[in-house]
Amino acid sequence: MHHSQVLSRHLLSRRNIVAVTSAALLGFVASAAPATAQMKEVTFIVVNNLFSTPAFVAAENGYWEKQGLNVKIKLTASGRQVTQALQAGEAQFGHAALSTTIASARASGNLLTGVMPYYNAAEYIALGGRAIIGRKDRGITKDPKSFEGKKIGYLRGSTNDVYMRQWFKKNKADISKSTLINLPVADMPISIVQGLVDAIVPWEPYTAQAIRELGDNNVIVSRAEEGLVSDVIGVVAHQDWIGKNLDLLEKFSIGIAQAAQFIRQNPRKAAEIDTRYIDGLNVEDAVEGFKTLHWDPRMSVCTIEGTVAAGNEMIKDGLIKQDKPFTAKDFIDVTVLDRVQQKHPEFFSDLPALPKTLAECKGKLEG
Repeated sequence: MHHSQVLSRHLLSRRNIVAVTSAALLGFVASAAPATAQMKEVTFIVVNNLFSTPAFVAAENGYWEKQGLNVKIKLTASGRQVTQALQAGEAQFGHAALSTTIASARASGNLLTGVMPYYNAAEYIALGGRAIIGRKDRGITKDPKSFEGKKIGYLRGSTNDVYMRQWFKKNKADISKSTLINLPVADMPISIVQGLVDAIVPWEPYTAQAIRELGDNNVIVSRAEEGLVSDVIGVVAHQDWIGKNLDLLEKFSIGIAQAAQFIRQNPRKAAEIDTRYIDGLNVEDAVEGFKTLHWDPRMSVCTIEGTVAAGNEMIKDGLIKQDKPFTAKDFIDVTVLDRVQQKHPEFFSDLPALPKTLAECKGKLEG
């Protein structure tokens, strides 16, 4: 067992927890390490969902410690809260959706950008790791008309919000005929099980949890559907800070790349690690959730196309206000990603070749 596992289990008992991932904080480790060894302390703020798994894996498996980093992980409830914490200086970097969350942040003057993606389906322009789940006994079906007059639990301003709106648009349905109720995603399973809402728009593992708890009463209206929204998640930071800390970010990102590969190759072990960080997580929900998720850190022509399109679609739909269209440089600085790929090809060797043209991409956006 890695030393940080012991410390993590004691610290991680409730939401809004702080995980200290370096075993260097333990006295007996310090006595065994060279006196000159100095661990660089940084804070990484993430959301309490399966998209944060690379952080948990990197902590538990000691990947960051090997890079000389003592990383404190803070959990929060949404990507918006991550960007607000970064703006307030509560962490050096966090994780967020490079398309939707970064677009919202930059439109409000918070100039964050992506550094190291890790959740991504690189052969797709748009493949959302989100879902729409309904209650059968409330008349919900895959027919969008069944949502008229129904209550939908969603997280306002999130990628889930965009996923839902694009699903309604794709199916030529009027979302205004439904009642939208803003809910924390972690509260969605209990809300739909208790009948407080008729449908929910969650992310994993709460999608899997809701399906399991509803049993035969669940309706999977949409899950990880392609062509709705670009869904690339990765490490983000303020653009000015990135340029001044490339070497630090490279070390951090090496741990992320290694962790992403671990998840691809060992999903059940990764799910077991998640249970130590996400309060109340059922390991089987995590295992089921992983079946719909993709862990390719590489940015492709497909990924870039989808990311930029998602941000600009938010402007078009009035979800954010921005004077000029977004470009790829708003969403990702590839300097660190390129370094990691060049120096550590072994962490990417199990991935398929990337599409070279947009014509080869799956999950094209409509319109």
